[in-house]
Amino acid sequence: MEELIVRPSMKTVWAGYVLALIIFIACVWAYYQYLTDKPAWLMAIPLIAFLPPLRTHIKRRLVSMRLFEGHLTVESGFFSRTRRTVDVAKIQDVTLSQSLGQRILGVGDLRLESAGESGAMAMRNVDHPRKIADLVLEVAKRAATFRTSGLR
Repeated sequence: MEELIVRPSMKTVWAGYVLALIIFIACVWAYYQYLTDKPAWLMAIPLIAFLPPLRTHIKRRLVSMRLFEGHLTVESGFFSRTRRTVDVAKIQDVTLSQSLGQRILGVGDLRLESAGESGAMAMRNVDHPRKIADLVLEVAKRAATFRTSGLR
């Protein structure tokens, strides 16, 4: 099997940028429509609408899930990185959850439970979440079957 790298979707980021642009345009329109005394610094306030999607965009680039050679690795962080690697054969449960907005955009949140004590690994806003969940479960099942048959 070749390597699979999954990152959070850009769809939610672009939706945030579109919403911020709409807010910005509405604020600029209101600025020129209703204000008689127009201080220039007031135009900086609508730019605040771009901070949440920009933050989401940066966070998106800092998270990745990698499925390669029987291991699943989730990495996150910028200054301090966290890397968690699990043997695919130990994955017991893959949970997919989607809000209404996520269903409309075709993204979802994945939560992977392993047999270890360290808890679940989660990844938010993944494109084609059902396809990825099915693939992870299929690889985990194959790895567990191979391991069981190899031990006999």
